[in-house]
Amino acid sequence: MDLIVDGNAFINVAISVTKSLAMKDKRTADAYYVNDLFNDGGFMLKEHIRVSFRNFSFTYLNSLIAPIGTSLGSVHFVFDSKSWRKEYTNSFFEKSTFTTTSAPVEFKYKGNRKYDDHHYLFFDYFQQVIIPALNEKCGVNHYRFKGTEGDDIIAYLCENLSQDILVYSVDQDLKQLVGIPNKNVLLIVPKQMSKTKKIFVPPTLIPEMADEEVDDFFSLNDAHIAGTSTDKIIKSFINKDYVEHPVDLSHEVLTKILLGDKSDNIPKITNISPAKATKVIESLQSRFGESLISLLDDLNEEFILTVLEEISIINKLADQDKIKELRDHLLFNIKIIRLATKVFPDEIQDVLVSFFKEYHPLKFHLKEFIALKNNLSTL
Repeated sequence: MDLIVDGNAFINVAISVTKSLAMKDKRTADAYYVNDLFNDGGFMLKEHIRVSFRNFSFTYLNSLIAPIGTSLGSVHFVFDSKSWRKEYTNSFFEKSTFTTTSAPVEFKYKGNRKYDDHHYLFFDYFQQVIIPALNEKCGVNHYRFKGTEGDDIIAYLCENLSQDILVYSVDQDLKQLVGIPNKNVLLIVPKQMSKTKKIFVPPTLIPEMADEEVDDFFSLNDAHIAGTSTDKIIKSFINKDYVEHPVDLSHEVLTKILLGDKSDNIPKITNISPAKATKVIESLQSRFGESLISLLDDLNEEFILTVLEEISIINKLADQDKIKELRDHLLFNIKIIRLATKVFPDEIQDVLVSFFKEYHPLKFHLKEFIALKNNLSTL
C-alpha cells in the first residue's frame, strides 16, 4: 500500500497543534515569530516553536505510517500551487451569462477562507528543511506543480498507482476518490471540528490487485495481493479510534455537483434541495448503473441531457433559456468539483502526464525514518 499525504492539510494540523501548545508556554508571549536579524524586514519562528512543530510533524507522520506497517510501499507528499480553478472561475463568469440566484454577488473560488499572514513561516520550514530530509534520508516523494492543486495530483496518483492507496487529508472532497476502480483507495481524516476521526472505505474491498508488471512509473515489482492486508490496515485505524464510513461513489460525486460546496464557495444548482438531489441521483443510478461515473467524466452528451431532464422535471422547468443556464451551471460544477484527470484542463493533464512519465518513485525506508525521528536535533 502507498501512502499519499495532503501536505497542506498535514502542515495546517501541525500548525494548529503547535500553536495550541504554545499558548500554554510563557516563552511564546504574544507571537510565535520574531524579527529575523539576518533578513531585513523578514521574520522567523521562535526556536521553541520551531522545535515543537518539527517534533510533532514527525510524531504525526509516524502515526499515519505505523498502522500500515510492512505493507507500506512508497510515501508521497503533495502540495498546492496556485489553482487553475480560480482562473477558470474568473474566465467563466466573464464570458458566460450564467446568473444563478444561488451564486454570491461576487463569485470567488474559495473566496470565504481566511488565512494567518505568518503561517508561511511554518510552510517554508517544512518545505525547506523537513521535506528535503525526508526525501534524502527516508525516500519520501514530494510534488508541487504550477497552477495545480494538491487534490489534482492526489487524484492522478490514485488513478495511476498500481498498489492500494491510503490518502491522508482534512478535505472530504477526496471521498470521491475512494471509489476508483481496480484498487482499494482509503481516506483518513483527522477529528478537527467533528467528534471523531474518520476512515472512508469502498463498500466492498477488492481482494486482489493486478499482478502483471508494466515497465512505467506506476509498475509493481512483484505480484501484490491486497485484500487481507488492506482489511487489517482498516482495522488498525479503527483500533486507533477512527470511525469507518463506506462511500457510495456516484451518490458522493453527484451530491457535490448538485448541491455545491459552501466551503469552496461553489453554488448549488438553483432550486435543488437535498431531497430533490436524492431523487435525481436515484433516477440516474437506476438508469446508468455502474457506468454513471464514467459517463459523467466523459461529459457524455446523453448523460448530461438526462441530468438536465431530471432536474427540469423535478423543478417543473420548461423555459429553454433557463434550461440553457442550468446546463452552463451543471457543466461548471462538474468541471470545478470533480476530481478526475479527464475533467482537468489539457494543460494540467499535460503537466501531470509528462512529469510522471519520466519520474520513478522512491521506496520508503522505515528504518531510516525511525533513525531520523530519534535524532531530530540534526534538523
